[in-house]
Amino acid sequence: MYTNILWFALAVPLLAASCATDPPIHPMRLDDFPGAPIEGDLFPLRDGMEWIFEDRAAEAPTEVRLRLTKREGAYFLSGTKRAEAQVRFQGVFLEILEGRVPVARPLKVAGKTGDTWMFNKMRATVFGYDTIEVLGERRRALVTAVERGRTRDLYWWVDGIGWARLRNEQVGCVVRDAYLVEFRPGSAN
Repeated sequence: MYTNILWFALAVPLLAASCATDPPIHPMRLDDFPGAPIEGDLFPLRDGMEWIFEDRAAEAPTEVRLRLTKREGAYFLSGTKRAEAQVRFQGVFLEILEGRVPVARPLKVAGKTGDTWMFNKMRATVFGYDTIEVLGERRRALVTAVERGRTRDLYWWVDGIGWARLRNEQVGCVVRDAYLVEFRPGSAN
């Protein structure tokens, strides 16, 4: 039913595929794979959180803007193809919902690197840790992947920030490679 559920949930329209200049990510080439415990507050839910990304795989760099808003005790993500998607923690999983139906589980916050789970015919895996540039600073990021058919979505999660990089690969080619260029932490309430 959902051919590319994570990107659908995140709102970023797909561009024509261009072959990767950056080779596909392999979990065994990352730090602490397998077996390292998952550490930190990788996706804090705070009203007003905002992520602004620059998609560097596009012919001309394209801005991607996501914003989390709290209403009536629930968190909603705007900047998606739909008006918005709900975001919540359900047990150890971060879930993204369309209406009231969970459509993605891109992050498992308890467990260890190498963990894999299935959801709606998708396989998600905690790859391991990578060191990336985040807002001018080198930071340790947990990398997760969600695979469905010949499409793979990769997410880099940084303690206290959440998403720090978003990447989509189709048949070994990079379709989207979005880097965080601005972050607003929102407010705890």
